[in-house]
Amino acid sequence: MKTARGKKEIRQIREKILESALDIIVFKGLDGLTMRNLAQKTGMTAPNLYNYFSNKDEIYIHIIIRGFDMLYADLKAAYDLHEDKADRLRAMIDTYMTFGISKPRYYDIMFTRPTPKYNDYIGTPLEKISKIEYKISMDIAALAIKAAADVIGPSAGEEILTRRLVQLWSLIHGMITLNNSQVMGYVAESAEQVYQKIIDEVIDSLK
Repeated sequence: MKTARGKKEIRQIREKILESALDIIVFKGLDGLTMRNLAQKTGMTAPNLYNYFSNKDEIYIHIIIRGFDMLYADLKAAYDLHEDKADRLRAMIDTYMTFGISKPRYYDIMFTRPTPKYNDYIGTPLEKISKIEYKISMDIAALAIKAAADVIGPSAGEEILTRRLVQLWSLIHGMITLNNSQVMGYVAESAEQVYQKIIDEVIDSLK
């Protein structure tokens, strides 16, 4: 008679499934993720996978939730660490850059690939769990807007704040993408120095 798995073992198995699925998505895209090839990669049977996740989309959403959880925790820690408003925003930018460069697999499917988003799951059985990812991502956006607003000042309206946030986000995203694709090295000898100077200029322009 088989002994029921404990919570720790179940959590470890789910994490193994998520990590394996993430590898497949990165190399083959979301369409390349199937329960069959996931079973092969994890050493499990396809029917056994369904004991942990209902389908590949649920697995994908859990990966995205994990990514946004990690990013929010890092950004919140950076926000709470500094009293000076400019230093706080700078720390958050550095933290976002570090996340994108050190966790490229997550960053790729969170922000670069045209993978499904919350709106794609509205009206489906996965809407409820997808809403968790949506809330975390909106919490990140709200934290970023607050940090930027503290630097820009109270006179900036919502439209200006949103525009500057998109401008800043696009710049950082571009730098992460250039770094991860190893293209920047062909343009600048020291990508790190270039990044730091650009961020200095951006922070100064917001004051």
